[in-house]
Amino acid sequence: MFLFVVSSMKFITLDSSGEMEPLELLLTPISTAGVSAQGEMPVIGLGSQRPLPDLDTIPVQAAVSSVASPTTPHEGTTEDSPEVLRHGDFWLEGDSIMCACPDCSAPMSIRHWLMIADCWRCDTSVLISEEQEAEIRQLLDRAGLGDQVARPRRRQLPAVVPAYPAPRPSMAQQRIRETLQNTETEIWISRAFRDMPSWIVSLLFHIVLLTLLGLLEIPRDDDSREMALSLVVGPDHREGGYVIKTNPNDEMAMDLPIPKNVDMEDPVQKAQVMKDRQVAEELMQDFDTFNPRLPKLDEVKRRIREAQGVRTTILARDPRVRVEMVTQEGGTTRTEAAVARGLRWLSMHQESDGSWSIRHFNHAENCSCGNPGGVESDSAATSLALLPFLGAGQTHEAGKYKDTVNRGLNWLLKNQLPDGDLSPGSMGNTRMYAHGQGAIVLCEAFMLSGDNRLLQPAQKAIDFIVKSQHGQGGWRYRPDQAGDTSVLGWQVMALQSARMANLKVPDITLQRAQGYLDQVQWRNGSWYGYVPGQKPTFTMTAEGLLCRMYLGWTLKYPGLTTGGEWLLENHPPTQKPRNMYYLYYATQVLHHIGGETWSRWNTQMRNELVDSQETRGHMLGSWTPVDQHDRTGGRLYTTSLAICCLEVYYRQLPLFKRINLK
Repeated sequence: MFLFVVSSMKFITLDSSGEMEPLELLLTPISTAGVSAQGEMPVIGLGSQRPLPDLDTIPVQAAVSSVASPTTPHEGTTEDSPEVLRHGDFWLEGDSIMCACPDCSAPMSIRHWLMIADCWRCDTSVLISEEQEAEIRQLLDRAGLGDQVARPRRRQLPAVVPAYPAPRPSMAQQRIRETLQNTETEIWISRAFRDMPSWIVSLLFHIVLLTLLGLLEIPRDDDSREMALSLVVGPDHREGGYVIKTNPNDEMAMDLPIPKNVDMEDPVQKAQVMKDRQVAEELMQDFDTFNPRLPKLDEVKRRIREAQGVRTTILARDPRVRVEMVTQEGGTTRTEAAVARGLRWLSMHQESDGSWSIRHFNHAENCSCGNPGGVESDSAATSLALLPFLGAGQTHEAGKYKDTVNRGLNWLLKNQLPDGDLSPGSMGNTRMYAHGQGAIVLCEAFMLSGDNRLLQPAQKAIDFIVKSQHGQGGWRYRPDQAGDTSVLGWQVMALQSARMANLKVPDITLQRAQGYLDQVQWRNGSWYGYVPGQKPTFTMTAEGLLCRMYLGWTLKYPGLTTGGEWLLENHPPTQKPRNMYYLYYATQVLHHIGGETWSRWNTQMRNELVDSQETRGHMLGSWTPVDQHDRTGGRLYTTSLAICCLEVYYRQLPLFKRINLK
């Protein structure tokens, strides 16, 4: 037999299968020698390439003495061999990494690429940890073998490779693999319980105990009554002992009031109310209540309760008080749903640059809406479209449509002229109309948001109105032109918005406007004409009465109540053809007057507008113009004014009564 000797005379044992472990990287090459004359046993290194000696020439005594004499020097070993390198629990002998067996203390060689060491004496197998692997790498680095061992190169195989069978895993490898597979769960559980704090163990124990106790059923000796429910339908009917009658309306947690003419027992009407409620809540649910600029809700309600005069009418637009304002002032779920649908239609027809168009609004993608207007003024269209957004409390900083409002405001600011004029590009008689409407938008946006970016543009717009006033107190199509009541109305509304925003408005400007109204009034201020000397009309009467209110008239002036009752009795909201310009001003007048007059007007107005709103296709949410004046403005103009009418419950606080919010 041959003995293969490992460096430092460590012998390799064979496992039970009769196969040797592949330790070629750990073996020190030893040269072979022939049989000496003294009969010494030849020692052959595993890395030797020389042919094996003839077995017949090896004397038995030499083999025995060679095995028994481990100190015999071998090829490649000299008296000047370097000292053994050590690091921690490991040492290096030649190319072999050694450690002591933890059970029997016998030296073990480590298979570095597997990080496993097997004891030849007691068959103990040891897995090398990451910390121990680090020590081994440091040891190899000291010996200059770090790169070679850590990243072994692939050996160049000969051209023809003998077909040897693949080596089977050793018994040590199989034991380690089976141990890890079988005990992985047990090790995890034991470590979890070992590292778990005592209070968690106690908690788990008590949870299990309480669960078991809860499953126990204790027999009851009392005669408590029980009720059995049967799902079987039978012919017998018995009346219960205690009957509670419920109202279906009370079962629905409706925030907004339901119209009185709706039958909630009708499934179709009930489904429509639920649909309207869902649409109406869009403007409240998407409101940005975390905006740091928004005042606290209690502060808003306090200011509304204490509101007095024309400078505080805009306070109720906060969507957080929407339900209370709509309920108190006569709105319903249907009116709010109509507002939400109208705002959605307007947002769909905004141009990419942030503007709107009266004549070309239907150029939006997939738009099939008809009835464009005949007026050329993007300034007027943009301002008219922004008014209902601001009326619903939607600003460029808060609300579902804040991006829409922001683009529109940026377009107005970008196109405002240095002198404050907001009507560039307006053709024909639209110039001062467009400017007055734009000034209202800037003043309201500044007041609602407090954004100082809007302060100077808004003040410049008001200054332009002041400079454009005619000497007799009116305004018309161009600056310093003798006025008419229609154009004057928009300028007075802008001056009113400026006062609410605490901007500078000269008193003389307001006094001159009062003087103009004196020239066009009839019957002590009950009726108003278009220009001085012309007979009164119901449209100019509504506009003139609203201007009188904002310029200081109260209900003590008989002309206000007389004029309001005349509008209701002779020109109700249901008269045909519907005139949206008239409804816009008359609705505000009757709302400020209040009382039974407002209640009668409101019922007719809200039903007329809600029922006439488009409900299909791309026109859904808009209103079709009917009157000749409305057709000139087109669908965009008519829709904007209709939404403002349905926002009357919170767009402006009533001037002559207090609102009590809890």
